[in-house]
Amino acid sequence: WSERQTEAKPRPFSRMSFSVLEQLRSAHEDIENIEKAMSMVLLDKQKNTKAPVSCEHALKHLVETTQLKCKTAIDIYQDKDGMRTDDINALAGQTSSKKGGDVWTSFYDKVKEVKDYHRRFSVNQGMPEVQNAEWFYQRALENDNSDNLFSGEEELGKRVDMQELFTKYLNLKKISTQRKNSFKDATYARLKKKTPDLEPDDPEVEKTVQKEFHELDYIEWLKTFDQFHDISRYCKYKDKTYAEYLEGIISYLRNFLLRTQPLVDVDKLEQQFEKEFEERWADQSIPGWQEPTHKDKLFCLPSNKLFNNEAVKKSHESGKAYKKKLAEMQKLSFDEQKQLTNAVVAEDKAISQLESRAAKWHDLLNEPIHESIQYLQKKQSQTVEEMEAERDDDSDDGEDFDDDGADMGSNAGDDDEDRPIYNPLNLPLGWDGKPIPFWLYKLHGMGIEYKCEICGNYSYWGRRAFEKHFSEWRHAFGMRCLKIPNTAHFKEITKIEEAITLYEKLKRDAEDQTFNPAQDVECEDIQGNVMSQRAFEDLRRQGLV
Repeated sequence: WSERQTEAKPRPFSRMSFSVLEQLRSAHEDIENIEKAMSMVLLDKQKNTKAPVSCEHALKHLVETTQLKCKTAIDIYQDKDGMRTDDINALAGQTSSKKGGDVWTSFYDKVKEVKDYHRRFSVNQGMPEVQNAEWFYQRALENDNSDNLFSGEEELGKRVDMQELFTKYLNLKKISTQRKNSFKDATYARLKKKTPDLEPDDPEVEKTVQKEFHELDYIEWLKTFDQFHDISRYCKYKDKTYAEYLEGIISYLRNFLLRTQPLVDVDKLEQQFEKEFEERWADQSIPGWQEPTHKDKLFCLPSNKLFNNEAVKKSHESGKAYKKKLAEMQKLSFDEQKQLTNAVVAEDKAISQLESRAAKWHDLLNEPIHESIQYLQKKQSQTVEEMEAERDDDSDDGEDFDDDGADMGSNAGDDDEDRPIYNPLNLPLGWDGKPIPFWLYKLHGMGIEYKCEICGNYSYWGRRAFEKHFSEWRHAFGMRCLKIPNTAHFKEITKIEEAITLYEKLKRDAEDQTFNPAQDVECEDIQGNVMSQRAFEDLRRQGLV
């Protein structure tokens, strides 16, 4: 009897609490509560703009939970095992043995089952947990692990951290060598204008290259890493390290999008990328891939190699290995030779496809990449004191919010706090988070726009903000790019041409004020004639004085 009791123990639980109709009703109730929980998460996202990624991951958890509940409801409605029909018939008093039945008898049997269930299980299990909208909301926040998904440099998805890929790019041997050779050619052309007799292998050229050549920095790479058409075909063709570099870019940017926007359908995006690539490849409109590699004059079809220059190709063609492969290729039929050409085209398409996909991901995530560039430029132009002050400000801002992103100092039930701010004139906000008075807006001239070309045509609103920006990082970085010191002489100067002209004038004035012995030292001959030292030396060499 004890074994039968042990086997029968879960049955009232499954019959009463987990009957098919109860599961269906519970699924519909949970779906409705999850929708309310989603609205609560969206309200949090609107109030706390510092944690959008956390809200996105919470929404993803709620969406996945909703999909599971919907799948349960659909399976019950399909009624493949007939249990839903049996439960409906049981409610009507019908059983499998007889068509007719007493509804009240069935009702009292159900009541008896409920009482029996609670008599046997409520003492041990206690009160059941209520799964309302608040419960689903809390579960969604508990399942959020976005803090562990990002590095410190990425700062919860605001910026990208591609240092590893940048290092891999610098270690691409062919590209690094070509970049240095290009700089050497440009240096030789510049020096040849001054010295027409200069030879390319002159030690002066190599000395200048070693002195002036600087490797590509991280910021410049972030600006240009999607411009694959600038890379020579020689550096790409049949280069496994370059293909791995492209795959690394695609993998990182794809993973970054999944971490920052988990609700985006990445598979659908990739299908769209693939479709666009096939259309552009058929039209031969992809930059850098208008001509196939096998038509390049530096390509050698028998050995399936692409060379960097004509001299290397001629040296290769004079070898025995090339002549042997050429003889073997001449023995092949026309179709077999065409297969060799098709293999080259397939290799081109594979590389071009990776480049196109990487460029698409770059365009999709252009905002965090641009934010990373601005952050790094700002960081380079800041002093230690400015960095510490900014770090203190960030820590003070973080103390105003609890773990869930809610403002600790505000009253959640205050209607005035929840109501959106009425600001039809789009006035700037004051220290209290409310729009400043219109008379104050007019007094400070904050409706007047000041543009600074040195800052990249950035707009400053109001005279106060315009004057203040001359000592800020953006203007200092622009002046550093122009190789001009950001001194008080250049205040109020916003045009690049004016800044360069003024800098040249200041340099000329400084040279005029510098002591020059040849011009500033005066000499007197025996006859009492006063002249400059330079004129005196010229006359003395001629024997006139």
